[in-house]
Amino acid sequence: TRPLATTSSVRAFWSVVTLLTVPMGRPSVVVEYFNAALGHYFNTLDQVEIDALDAAKFVGWKRSIGAFVAYASAQDAPSGAVPVCRFFSPVYTSHFYTADPEECATVERQWPDVWILESRAAFYIHVPDKVTGTCAAGLQPIYRMYNNQPIPNHRYIADKKLRDRMTGAGWRAEGYGPDAVMMCTPS
Repeated sequence: TRPLATTSSVRAFWSVVTLLTVPMGRPSVVVEYFNAALGHYFNTLDQVEIDALDAAKFVGWKRSIGAFVAYASAQDAPSGAVPVCRFFSPVYTSHFYTADPEECATVERQWPDVWILESRAAFYIHVPDKVTGTCAAGLQPIYRMYNNQPIPNHRYIADKKLRDRMTGAGWRAEGYGPDAVMMCTPS
């Protein structure tokens, strides 16, 4: 990411998502950040968090290349979008997202001292068919990648080639169907 404008105290950044059609509802961009010291990725569409991260209020976090479209609220989302749970682990300094209410409940129940539920609706997004992993027409896959390390971290990406490169580097794709699709975003 390059700054749009730079002065001695102000730097502006942007994340770009290219879509084939205008999405229904009032879409927002989920922005990806990376912390090289931790080797961790983090995603947010919360403008307060984005502003703080871009202002370097959290040491080591920089915008990365990843971004995808989701919806800030149920009112912004088109029909069929579901809430996404967001967890934080103070043990691992890592976040975890799931649009599956059963997975959300399982993580909350089984690991309450490891994963703290921050929000039951961090954003809204569509989900694939749980058997085939297929997204509905007009939507494309979001892949949840797990670093497969003792200090866990997940990355959420819309690029299948990047997913394949990460899998080749030891990351594990988590999701539904043969392509392990976790969520669906406008295409």
